[in-house]
Amino acid sequence: MKDAISIQRAAVTIVLVIVSVATAASAAEKPKPVLDGTSAEMWGGSGGTKDGARGAWLKDSRFAMFVHWGLYSELGGQWNDKTYYGIAEWIMNRAKIPVAQYEQVAQRFNPTGFDAAQWVQLAKDAGMRHIMITSKHHDGFAMFKSAASPFNIVDATPFDRDPMKELAEACRAGGLRLGFYYSQTQDWHERDAIGNTWDWPQEGRDVPGGLRTKAIPQIEELLRNYGPLAGVWFDTPGPITPEESKMLVDLVHQLQPQCLVNSRIGNNLGDYDTLGDQEIPRLPRAGLWETPDTANDTWAYAWYDRNWKSPREIAERLVRVVSRGGTYMLNVGPDGKGRIPEQSARILREVGRWVHAHEAAIHGAGPTPFGQLAWGECTARGNQLFLHVFQWPADGRLIVPGLKTKVENARTAAGAELAIASAPEFLTITLPPNRPDALIPVVTLDLAGPPAASREQFVLNGCRQTLETEVAKLTHCEVKPLNWMEKFGDWKHAECLTGWQGEQSSATWEFRTVAPGSFYLDVEYTCPAEDDYSEWRVRCGETDLTFPLIDTGERPTRAAFGGALPRLRTYRVGVLDFPQAGPYQLRFGPTGSAGPGIRVSSLILIPVE
Repeated sequence: MKDAISIQRAAVTIVLVIVSVATAASAAEKPKPVLDGTSAEMWGGSGGTKDGARGAWLKDSRFAMFVHWGLYSELGGQWNDKTYYGIAEWIMNRAKIPVAQYEQVAQRFNPTGFDAAQWVQLAKDAGMRHIMITSKHHDGFAMFKSAASPFNIVDATPFDRDPMKELAEACRAGGLRLGFYYSQTQDWHERDAIGNTWDWPQEGRDVPGGLRTKAIPQIEELLRNYGPLAGVWFDTPGPITPEESKMLVDLVHQLQPQCLVNSRIGNNLGDYDTLGDQEIPRLPRAGLWETPDTANDTWAYAWYDRNWKSPREIAERLVRVVSRGGTYMLNVGPDGKGRIPEQSARILREVGRWVHAHEAAIHGAGPTPFGQLAWGECTARGNQLFLHVFQWPADGRLIVPGLKTKVENARTAAGAELAIASAPEFLTITLPPNRPDALIPVVTLDLAGPPAASREQFVLNGCRQTLETEVAKLTHCEVKPLNWMEKFGDWKHAECLTGWQGEQSSATWEFRTVAPGSFYLDVEYTCPAEDDYSEWRVRCGETDLTFPLIDTGERPTRAAFGGALPRLRTYRVGVLDFPQAGPYQLRFGPTGSAGPGIRVSSLILIPVE
């Protein structure tokens, strides 16, 4: 056995040496850029999104716990009596704390409140099926015993325990999968890494050398010493080369063939996609992917952050991700004593009661077969559809549009059968008169076969609904993603119409109304000062509206905040009348010149009461 391990270790070493020589030569030819905080550089593009055996378990684990816990948790967002608002795990960078001073924090880091079994039980209570935890974040501090660097929780703190080993054992005992976050390129504790510009100049860094001396040995320790891992979760690849990214992927797969690598390894590699922080796509997305999100505003513990998402908001975000085909990974930030904040724990348990009551609608469920649903979302599993009703219809009639597969039965979560009526274009389900006391009421449809549905959009009276830019037919304009931070670490995402070419540009939506009705039309957009009062037009049926888009006061660009800082505004255009049920077209566009800075994220229909 020892001989086999030695041979395997030698083989890995040879590969690393060969690749490191190649990357060193490449680095000599072309200087690497400095990490500047833009979204593309932060997250490293798309991964492999493979549907093979290695990633099969991820489809069955649609809700997971993310944990940001490290030396930064001891500071809680504060340094030298100053609070640094924004993501607390970046405090070493934000406060420009010298390495020598940051090392002293470790001398008082003693998380005696840490209890791995309690963490695992909380994850299970929340209905989660795997945990991903920060083994080393950008501050360079290892939360595990490491021979590669003494800057670790066992050797540098009075705690003198390996919490990653305890968590690995607790996960195995509790039947949860475990994976490790590892910051591969950013390491503010090391000279030959990216990020620390206050202790050392940018010039003269040997990033490939830093990978060889610290990152690679520590990743190997994680892969060898903690049992089977669900994944290694890399982050902020920055200037890492394709050869270096592939080297790390190969290392993981060589030592643990079933272990997943996420797309933030960089250079469009990895087994699955990790979307941008807090990013939830508005349409179904192919392949394997996940959305990382926060329970409050920050990832790591911050003494001031009590802006918790409500249980219903978390449940709705979970459903939106699953209905688009992904996994939702919700973060908790334990404090310096290793305790998960009690309010966060209470919220997770309440979400968990809903998840456990609707397991089949979440874990192992796939994306919706429909287009946009006005009243909520749909997940699918086998010959069943799960209708998650965010907006309970006041008239008790739930309209399900475009379903082509025969419905054999409709029932509530409590098992009560519901009356259904079929029409050529939609199904009507008669709901109970009172909304069930649940975070999200769920109606289950048992079908005669695999679900098939039209992706046509229906506009329903009584429901607020959005005309997404991604489904519009475009003429002389385009849809581009817009990513920005409202404050440090608080990412926002929108798919925006842009690239306007005057009055020849337009976006057209096609939909059907189920009944006559009237709706307010709102436009959500951002507009720079130079395009103030540009004129726009909406035509739909017999309605023809002309209106200006007003300057939204776009804020100055700051590189650390991901580039441009747009200010989205909602503008009430007017009322659209639909005198009869049937098909309609809505055409939107400028009447004259319109600058490229005007970006429209959505059109919103709001029922006129």
